[in-house]
Amino acid sequence: MRDKIKAVFFDIDGTLVSFKTHRVPDSALRAIRRLRERGIKVFIATGRLLRHTEVVKDVEVDGYITVNGSYCITAEGETIFECHFPKQTVEKVFELEEKYGFTSAVMTHEDIYVDKLEGRSKEVADMINIIPTEADLKEIIATQPVLQMCPYIGVELEKVVMPQIPECVASRWIDKFMDINIKGIDKSVAAAKVMEYYGLTMAEAMAFGDGGNDLPLVRDVGVGVAMANGCDELKAVADYVTASVDDDGVAKALEHYNLI
Repeated sequence: MRDKIKAVFFDIDGTLVSFKTHRVPDSALRAIRRLRERGIKVFIATGRLLRHTEVVKDVEVDGYITVNGSYCITAEGETIFECHFPKQTVEKVFELEEKYGFTSAVMTHEDIYVDKLEGRSKEVADMINIIPTEADLKEIIATQPVLQMCPYIGVELEKVVMPQIPECVASRWIDKFMDINIKGIDKSVAAAKVMEYYGLTMAEAMAFGDGGNDLPLVRDVGVGVAMANGCDELKAVADYVTASVDDDGVAKALEHYNLI
């Protein structure tokens, strides 16, 4: 295993960053430094926007998968892959909001936007320590490409809404909202593009995650690791379940596989 793995992908929230402290544990920082000293590439693979990866600014990386695969870049800023929502799909989501009485966040390169920061949107913002900008969403989509939308709905309403936007795929890591991306876009698809860019294969990658949006990536890499604080669906496809983010789970898994 020590010679097989050439790159490691890390989710942020609940994997590298604790929901309790909103920071990366020192043990993970030390472990990732040791990975890079051994010549293993390190990538962030997150649902966040690039601008919101500042929380892992102390982690030296080779590149980023952001908004669940919709935008991938090197650490130097070269775009590897990018995918936007067709405007008619965004409009369709707005129509479903009016029909079923929910709201959504819109994610662009610039920021996360909501009509009003209240209820579920406020709860999620407090949980991940990112405050969206209140704005007229129709004005936003008229001037900025949309990378991802995040309807603030539970699992039951998701079952009603998603069949009405078949061009999209949903994923979630908590029950308060879901991420929706254009079908065919997820962290695994993006990781394959990143690995190809560097002349590597998915069999040579390891990935860490905790939520449903991490499932395709953890399933498809050579070695998939789920955090103890992760969802059951992810643990079911992982090759290894490590300790929680608050119990040095990243470092312990890398030690388990003799990578550090």
